[in-house]
Amino acid sequence: MSRPVVGRSLVLFVGLALTIGFTVIEPPNGLVWLLGCGIGVVLVHHRFGFSSAYRRLLQDRDAAGFYPQLLLLAVLLPASAAAIAFAAPLGLTLKLSRTSISLPFLLGAFLFGIGMQMARGCGCGTLASASRPGPGFLLTLAGLMGGVFLGSLHRPAWASLGLPALPPLVWLDVMPLLVALLIQWLVVAALLVAAWRWSGLGPNPGTTDGRRPYVGALWLAVFALGLLLVTGEPWKVLWGLGIAAAHLAQALGWDPQTAPFWAAGSRPLVLSSPLELLRQDAVVVDLGLIFGAASTGLWQGDFSWEPFTMSWPSALARAAGGLLMGYGGFLASGCNVNGFLGGVISFGLHGWAWLGAALAGSFLALRWRNPPRKFFPGG
Repeated sequence: MSRPVVGRSLVLFVGLALTIGFTVIEPPNGLVWLLGCGIGVVLVHHRFGFSSAYRRLLQDRDAAGFYPQLLLLAVLLPASAAAIAFAAPLGLTLKLSRTSISLPFLLGAFLFGIGMQMARGCGCGTLASASRPGPGFLLTLAGLMGGVFLGSLHRPAWASLGLPALPPLVWLDVMPLLVALLIQWLVVAALLVAAWRWSGLGPNPGTTDGRRPYVGALWLAVFALGLLLVTGEPWKVLWGLGIAAAHLAQALGWDPQTAPFWAAGSRPLVLSSPLELLRQDAVVVDLGLIFGAASTGLWQGDFSWEPFTMSWPSALARAAGGLLMGYGGFLASGCNVNGFLGGVISFGLHGWAWLGAALAGSFLALRWRNPPRKFFPGG
């Protein structure tokens, strides 16, 4: 694509995003929309991913895709620490992630890990695949929405079982902010060393995707920090899909008052009107991400409506993978974005617990899909 065409496409994208952000989307959420658009652009243009990085790490002992995730954490941690430190002087109200580590939480993250390898994409990766929409995108998205909605109906029953659980473990509750930041950095450094040693023992050490994912990690840090400052919460993906699924179910005749989760607190207001969809930050971010990803696909010349040529086993795997991700992610308080990334930048231990359980689920899924000899080449 020539530079003039790229330039005109970029100007058109920015202009359309601004127009939607401040006319169609309600003005208070216009900035949230633009941040979501930016995330969609970064995920597609800079080829930043979560599930593919885990697959390469576990299956091929190739950590090239995992290193940008660690860079994202290393940059976001001091940024979120600064936001926490200056929240009061700036008049900000931050609602950080606080989650108990329980059996349903660990099981949910484990199921999410299985699901993202079956669907070959995570929550934000599924939305970003709107850059090349086709049956895989639609089936995984439908599975995600169905899984989140089903998880919302079942979570009160899980809670009623009274299973053992650790209370929310947040470093800021027991130590100064700088000490908590140092501890989180040390964990990131330990993971970096572990990934390097693991990949160095495998058959493909040194495989890289160039600088794009690293640049993408820096841009994602900017947009994720922006969402934290504007919405007061870490970036979320599954919650927006859950709200959309609940609205769809309600339109089909479901009564929210029959579900303890949706009948509690302020959630009836969230479902009180279709217009509430565009007043929910999580929904607006997801819509912006899809718009940004699809626009980037058009801009790069990769956008195409793929015909339904997928085999039935592949189609079922995509739908079932999405279902497992949605259901497990709801039990585990989010996907890679809120469960892992949001937990870590909230200085909670549950973020690392989420990653461990999800990697275990990914390991099992990959082990099942690949014969042992192929799973550990040369081993």
